[in-house]
Amino acid sequence: MRAQRENPHPRRESGQAAVESAIVLPLFVFLILGILQLGLMHQARLLTKYAAYKAVRAGSLHSANMEQMERAAVAVLLPLISKDSGGGEYIKTINSASDFASKWNWPGVKTNKMPDANLKFAKVTICGPLKNEVGGGGGKEVDFDDPANSTGGRDEWEKGQRTKLRIQLTFNYRMPIPFANWVIHAAARNKEVPEVLRLGKKNTGGLKSLDRGGTGSDPYATAASNGLYILPIRSTYTMRMQSNFFLSKNALPTSNQCLFAF
Repeated sequence: MRAQRENPHPRRESGQAAVESAIVLPLFVFLILGILQLGLMHQARLLTKYAAYKAVRAGSLHSANMEQMERAAVAVLLPLISKDSGGGEYIKTINSASDFASKWNWPGVKTNKMPDANLKFAKVTICGPLKNEVGGGGGKEVDFDDPANSTGGRDEWEKGQRTKLRIQLTFNYRMPIPFANWVIHAAARNKEVPEVLRLGKKNTGGLKSLDRGGTGSDPYATAASNGLYILPIRSTYTMRMQSNFFLSKNALPTSNQCLFAF
């Protein structure tokens, strides 16, 4: 029987396997971490939609009070709110009323202000009605149940929008998965990242202040320069008012500021 021949190049094949592993392993790790991060972002998007409903409902009952709307949104989004634990983002689960109370007392949660970024956890923007749509002035009330405010005339559809509160909720989501948070944040903002990881065309100007280390006033770029990666998740909702607008207390916008720009 002929003896089995030994591999004449064992070191060469071993080196080839090491090179292949060095190429594939980082991509495999990013794939796993990226799936986890995108799954959490999808959960955050679904919760933001429900939070927008709760916020506009609070505004409907409390004369479009901004503070009431944002507090209602933060209460819904509380399970996904995280904080910097020194080595990354920490998300405390909520399984009971005591868990809710404990997390509600985290720094900045009650006041809806991130302690380590110039951003709110949840920001409500009133899309409508606008001041010129509601009419009135001098601090007068606008009766939500007065048929004259919502019906009649040639532009009945537009008139019907006077007593409907329209809002946009922005949930500033802090991405908790290391490495994946930087890659997704950089790709979404079209920053200078390796070509293979870049989504969209190369930035040639106009967004320089958004890049890491930028000198602009963009709070997301400032947070990213400190290692905190935040993406805004937005949702809108409309509901008919169940209380009066108080023009003296609630500054209705003069134009629609609900823009879905980054």
